[in-house]
Amino acid sequence: MNVMFAQGDLLIERVDDVEPSGRILSADPTGVTVLAEGELTGHRHSIFDRVTMFKDEALAREIPADLYIGHVKIESGSAVVHHQEHAPITLIEGTYRVRRQRELEPKDATIVAD
Repeated sequence: MNVMFAQGDLLIERVDDVEPSGRILSADPTGVTVLAEGELTGHRHSIFDRVTMFKDEALAREIPADLYIGHVKIESGSAVVHHQEHAPITLIEGTYRVRRQRELEPKDATIVAD
């Protein structure tokens, strides 16, 4: 099921549908589910629709722990991921794994000579 969406430094990947497990992550006091928040800008990747967000490391073994944010389950209809600087992303019913994308610096590149 290789359906993926990118929004800024987030990668949202459709995965096989599972029941929420591990630790359920609560929405903020206004009912908004915040996937990630910028440390400097305070901008947020947010879902205003009703979803269940949970974190179960067993479902993300192949992802480095510092990049894994959690899973989002949408049980009816769709949900929209909003961010102040990026176009919204509409996710349909199902389960999605959310992680940060690594930002590579020029020093991370390796030159290989034949």
